[in-house]
Amino acid sequence: MSSPSAPESEWQNEIATAEREANDAFLNRDLGRLDSLFSDELVVNSPINRVNDKRTLLHLLGTGVIGHVSTEIRHELIRRDGDLVIVMGSDAVKNSHAEPTLHRRFTNIWRREGDHWRLYVRHANVIADHTHAGPSDVGPTP
Repeated sequence: MSSPSAPESEWQNEIATAEREANDAFLNRDLGRLDSLFSDELVVNSPINRVNDKRTLLHLLGTGVIGHVSTEIRHELIRRDGDLVIVMGSDAVKNSHAEPTLHRRFTNIWRREGDHWRLYVRHANVIADHTHAGPSDVGPTP
């Protein structure tokens, strides 16, 4: 891993890799890999209207209460502020092959912990009517 003063493209590649690895590990219920990718201080504001910490999230995934069978992720913003990286975008997830695809918005905040980027904060919410949401609907930043 690079130092906090790494060139922009290097940290962006590290975050993109961490995002892919976290998504793959979640799909595969690889709790060991998620444990290493998630900060011990992780908090998640989930689409099921609960705030979970790392321990609870890993327990819910490990026991099958939560999980996905497929995801498609679209990053719209990746910005670094010192030891934090903010990733914003949208995703489409299927919780089971029989259920409909859910369209969501998300924000992930990665924090530099030693030599690694670890997921520190996540917020995801389901878009009620995804046909009317998208980049063209975004106005000026308040």
